[in-house]
Amino acid sequence: MNGLFGAFLAISLIHMGEEYFFPGGFPDFMKRLNPRFAALITTRFAVIINGLQLVVCIAAMIVGRNQVVFSLSVAGLLLTNGLIHIMGCIRARGYAPGVVTGVLLYLPLSVYAYAFFWNSGQITLMEGAASGMLGILYQVVPIGYLAISSMVRQESIQ
Repeated sequence: MNGLFGAFLAISLIHMGEEYFFPGGFPDFMKRLNPRFAALITTRFAVIINGLQLVVCIAAMIVGRNQVVFSLSVAGLLLTNGLIHIMGCIRARGYAPGVVTGVLLYLPLSVYAYAFFWNSGQITLMEGAASGMLGILYQVVPIGYLAISSMVRQESIQ
């Protein structure tokens, strides 16, 4: 199943390609979607957040089934990210960079990963839930950072 964890890395790179290169425009999309965050959406922020995702994917490949809750948390991250892109499309009433790969790659592979490990008896319900919560937390951290930092910036301006 290390191939599955390798697929998480491969599709993450493809997804980031859609967000930033073809067709790209994800930072501008984020700035339009929430202008409060505009000053915080920088190249440095994007490199750090995406770099951390790639590090987590690589770590999942390394530990694989030995730490299945952690490794499967990447599926939780990708599932959450795919759903967030769909919500971005709904909110913007249009295309959100990353939604195509989010829907066509992230969602199906994540659901497959959870189904595979569940159906093969390699995870319990609690382990699956824990990995899913960890995956959600990976998404909450950068969004929380943006929210808290934008509030602090607003208070320092006033």
